[in-house]
Amino acid sequence: MVTISAALPCVLSLNNHLTRMLNSVRQLTGLVKVLQRSLKHRFKGIFVNVGMEESDEHSGQLPFSETIYMFSALLDPNFCLFWLDHDVLAAEDVKRKVKEKLLDMTMSEMENVSFPVGSSSGEDEQEEPPAKTAHLFMGYHKKKKQHVTSSAMTELNAYIKVASEEDETDCIKFWSRHMKDFQKLYHFAMRVLGVPATSAPVERVFSHGGLIMRPNRSRLTANTLSNLIFLKCNTVLE
Repeated sequence: MVTISAALPCVLSLNNHLTRMLNSVRQLTGLVKVLQRSLKHRFKGIFVNVGMEESDEHSGQLPFSETIYMFSALLDPNFCLFWLDHDVLAAEDVKRKVKEKLLDMTMSEMENVSFPVGSSSGEDEQEEPPAKTAHLFMGYHKKKKQHVTSSAMTELNAYIKVASEEDETDCIKFWSRHMKDFQKLYHFAMRVLGVPATSAPVERVFSHGGLIMRPNRSRLTANTLSNLIFLKCNTVLE
């Protein structure tokens, strides 16, 4: 299950909801302001990255300022760039700059993705056919159209168009279906979307390990313990 992609849209949507509440409720406005202020402080890195807050040069590393939150939201077809249009409460020129910066960073990452051995990058080299023997009127034949490989920009724009038109709610199924259509973007998406949003899944792995490695099973080898934990944590895949 993909979880990292929901972090940024959830924070921005919650902030948008609190902003609307300030304009509609008459009571408890102080509570709403405190909640919104706390949200912006806790996730300040996200608000700075989308142009809704100014960065303090002396604050050091801001919380949640990593670009993976923007990358994952973009690469999840359920969110894509919808959060930028609906929940980024900033001027249109600010939104445009954020969008351009995000797309530029994504294309740069796509170019740096290394493809696994045996996979195709969409730029397979085709063997040239053997030269034909010269004959009369040989030069009259039409030239064959050369194969033009899609650039990172073309692939990214095509993905955004498809994501805005399809109603697929399962991110994994979407990328499984389009892995050959957006090969460069697919490999980058698998790297980004595989990151868990919290440490809870990792903590559950250690919990399973503690339940398996009991005092009466102290002679288990490291390899056997690793295999048992793997099977226990992946029983839902059966």
